[in-house]
Amino acid sequence: MMHHNPQLIETMLEKESKGELLKREQIAAGYQLEPFEYYVPYLYMRPDASNGLRSVFHYFVFISASEKRIREIVSSDWNTLTQYRLYHYRNRAGDKILISDKEYQQLRDLIYNSQLKVFFGVPITPLREMQVGNKVLLKIKNWENHPGIIERIKLKKDRVSIRVSFNFLGQTKSVSFDDLHDGDVIFADKVTEQLITGDLIRNFENEVSILLGHRFKKTVSNAQCSMLNDKDTSRLRRLYSYADIQIEDEDDRKRFTSLMLICAALLSDKEACEHYQTQLQNWLHETDSSLLTFHSSFSDAYMMLALFVSTRDPRLRDAVKAYRKNHPDCPQILGTFINRVRDIRTVKPTA
Repeated sequence: MMHHNPQLIETMLEKESKGELLKREQIAAGYQLEPFEYYVPYLYMRPDASNGLRSVFHYFVFISASEKRIREIVSSDWNTLTQYRLYHYRNRAGDKILISDKEYQQLRDLIYNSQLKVFFGVPITPLREMQVGNKVLLKIKNWENHPGIIERIKLKKDRVSIRVSFNFLGQTKSVSFDDLHDGDVIFADKVTEQLITGDLIRNFENEVSILLGHRFKKTVSNAQCSMLNDKDTSRLRRLYSYADIQIEDEDDRKRFTSLMLICAALLSDKEACEHYQTQLQNWLHETDSSLLTFHSSFSDAYMMLALFVSTRDPRLRDAVKAYRKNHPDCPQILGTFINRVRDIRTVKPTA
């Protein structure tokens, strides 16, 4: 329930529970009130409770009683004749909010502790791999398994602060958590967790390899596979949604950009293709590599293969094959990609 004056409602509910607000005729008749429990959380917050916690629970009142007893409290003279009335808390649909005993105890423990103490478990997902928009589950004490969506991530020297929005008693609320550690927040979506934890580049390579195989498999005609099916398109868009991940290592950054170019090409996103092509071509020019005779590095070969998927220029594929032949000890993924794109119909190179 809700009340705009927590201190007043604390006093009135205490009197109500003791029967001090009964009318004379009720007392004369020996009227017995049903017992009930109540909890006004704002009064019990310690001074060091976070502002976020105060704003979420301010004005809340928890009452455990029968429906009849609730009606008596809400319709009593002391409530109906005051300026600030106790009233039912409702969700956006107008329904009264009822919670289970377990939820009530969980909320009470959370409010009473008021410190959002960290649950130190086995590290699951490095927080650096989280990003705004991720669907997550909280593993923080008293908030275990609450599903939410990340709204903001802040780094404060060696501390991580995160703001999460989630459904709280029928409404969307935002709460900030400070001094987080690995394992305090995990991905709600297991596919996302598998995709961007561990060796991110290798995970993306495996996905792109599968999608290239679906798109250009030899048993399907070029006309039939001109469009991806809905499932593959969904997988591609999932990969593409992580295009803004910051990669520190230069070679990994080149490989990741190449993978994003392949995704853009498979999604027929011309604007994105032009953007990534320009980026890869600039890197290639920095190494003074010729499109036809380069032999400088694995990264060059990797970028040129991605450029081939986008441009269909056969010279690029031939150059990558030549590199692969002259460097049989290079990572196997290059050979896998070459095999996936061997049946792509090429276009006549421009002058």
